[in-house]
Amino acid sequence: MSEESTSWKTILSIVFVVVSLARLISTCSDMNRKNNSRINDIDVSPYIMTQEKAESLAEQNRINIQIAQFEKNRRSNNLFYKNYVALDSLSLLELEDYGVCKLKKDTLVFIDIRTQLNIPKEYFLQNNHDDSLRIAIKSPRNLTIFVHDFETKESVENSFKSLKRYSNLKKFKIENTLDMAKAVSYQISKENKKYNGYAIIFQNKGRDYMTFFEFESTTLSEDLIKNKAFDFLIQNVKQNKK
Repeated sequence: MSEESTSWKTILSIVFVVVSLARLISTCSDMNRKNNSRINDIDVSPYIMTQEKAESLAEQNRINIQIAQFEKNRRSNNLFYKNYVALDSLSLLELEDYGVCKLKKDTLVFIDIRTQLNIPKEYFLQNNHDDSLRIAIKSPRNLTIFVHDFETKESVENSFKSLKRYSNLKKFKIENTLDMAKAVSYQISKENKKYNGYAIIFQNKGRDYMTFFEFESTTLSEDLIKNKAFDFLIQNVKQNKK
C-alpha cells in the first residue's frame, strides 16, 4: 500500500471523528436547551413561600396554639367537676398532664406565707399555676373544694360573681360577715349537674387581695355543705402566727 493511500485513510478517520464529536456536541446542546425550556415552562410559584405567606402561617400557628392552650385550661379548670370514680379512672399520664395526684398520705400545702392547708390522704389534689385557681381538692365522698386567690379592687360580691361567670350562678346570698371574711351560699350548674355551694372569702387587710375557699357538692344540702365547709377549715387550716 502506498504512503499516499495511508495518509488519506488517516485524514478521513480524523475527519470522521471530528464530525462525530460535532454531532454529539450539537445533540447534547439541543437536549440541554429542551430541558431548560421545560424547566422554564414549570410554574414553581406554588412551591415558593413569600414573606407575606410565611407571616400569615406564623400568625395562624400562634392563634392555633392559643386556642389549644385555652381549651386545655378550660378542661383543667373543670376537671374536678368529674366525680371521684371518674378521676380515679384516669391514667397517670393524664393526671400528670393536668397537675393532679392522688395523695398517699396527709399533705400540707401553702396557701400563703403564713397559712397551710392539710389535705387528707386519698383525696385528689390539683396544683394549678395557670390562673387564679390555686388548688382544687376532691374528697372520696365527692366534696369538691376550690381555692382561688387574686388581687382585685372589686367588692367581694362582684369578685365572686366574676369567678362563677361561666357556671350559671344562682341563689347567691351573703350568709355571714366576719372580721376579715364573708361567707356566701350559692348554686351553680356544671357538666349538666347542679351543685350546692358554700364559700368562705378572706380579704387581706391593707391589700386588695382575696382568697376564696369554695365547697361544692351535688348531693349535700345547703345546711350540710355549710357544716362540712367549717369543719374542714377548722380541722385542716394551720396558721403560723409569727
